[in-house]
Formats: sequence, structure tokens, C-alpha cells
Amino acid sequence: MQLRHIVVATDESEAGRQAVRAGLELARRASARLTVMRAAPVRAVPLMGAMASPPDVGELDAAGTALDALQRWLAAGVIPASETVPVALGRKRRSSMARLLVGDTADAVVRRSLVPCLFAQPDSKPIREVLVALDGSERGMRVLTTAGNFARAVGATVRAVTVEVEPATAMPLTRSSQLERKVASTDVANQLTIRHGPIVRELLAEVAGGEADVLAFGYHRGGLPGIIE
Repeated sequence: MQLRHIVVATDESEAGRQAVRAGLELARRASARLTVMRAAPVRAVPLMGAMASPPDVGELDAAGTALDALQRWLAAGVIPASETVPVALGRKRRSSMARLLVGDTADAVVRRSLVPCLFAQPDSKPIREVLVALDGSERGMRVLTTAGNFARAVGATVRAVTVEVEPATAMPLTRSSQLERKVASTDVANQLTIRHGPIVRELLAEVAGGEADVLAFGYHRGGLPGIIE
């Protein structure tokens, strides 16, 4: 993966500001082009193959007004006017139940995106270390490769973590020991940490107890918003 063009999807919120700042930092470090965008509401498009009518003048005026507002917001110190992007999304914090009931724009986008996506939290730090969550599968190893390419583009280091749901057995070739060999053969990550317990809890504990600035993991395309497999 090469960072050549970064799209930052934002709104006029602090989460949106952080997304723009994160996109600027990535673009600067990777010498990439940056585009900042926001979505303007339009009429719902009928399903079942019905042809949608073109937007009326009022909708076009509303879109133009939204663009003008975005340009003024960016010019007000968020981003230099001379600097106009995977995808950086400002994500508002919601409970898992809220995401399940009402959906989540960032979650829905990442499930349909053809490029890697980055969620930028309001308190995000500059990216110095990327932590990659692995499950031992070949798809997981492709995630490691992608994370390694991303890290090289922004000058960061890579570390990997895997979680054993149950304590490892005494067998000589466990999943984790095989994964250690795979990781070592890639020369991407400088360390593989093996944790034991519930997967989500242990991944978050590894982030909290370490120096990682980004957590990278595989994500299924399609499916319902709010459910990570």
C-alpha cells in the first residue's frame, strides 16, 4: 500500500477536526495529496430499480452552501488554505448498543470501502508505532503486510499481538508458535506478543499497556453495521 492520496471525511465537530489533523500529519509524512470532504444530504433514492430524478435547484444550493461552510471552517485555523487522501474518519464515541440500533456512518463506510480506513479519535497522537492484531490466518498475514507498508510510508514501527482464547497447550506446534514463525519470516514486525483471555479485552489491554498509536486488524466487508467479526 502506498499513501498517495488521502481522503478525509469530516463534519464540523471536534472529532472531525481530529480527522483533518490526522490526515494532514499522514499526508505530510508520506508526501501524499490530501482531500477534505463532507457529505450534503439529498433526497432518498428509491430502491427496486426505480430511476431517481436529478437534484433540484434547492438541493444544489444546499450542497454549495455546505461546501462554502466547509471551506470557511478549514480556513479558520484547522488546515492551511494552501493544503487541500486509505480514508480518515472522525468518529463520534457511541455505545455498542447505540451503534447496533441506529448504525454508525464510519462503521458502514469501512465495510464497503475498497481502501484501508483509519478511525481518528479526538485524542489521537502522531503515529509512531502500529500494533497489528493477528489470528493466525492467511488473511491476517495480509493485514500484517498492509500495516507494514503503511508504517514504512509514515516512518512508524510495527509490533504484532495475538490472543489465545484458552491457555496454550504443551504441544510443540501451537497456533501461536506457528504464527511466531510466520511473523519472523516477514521481517515486518519486530515483536509478537501472545496474550490469553477474551479477545477484545486483551487487545484493548495491549493497546493501553503499550506504546501503540494505531491498532490494525482485518475487517469483513459487507454485513450489518456495529458488528466486528
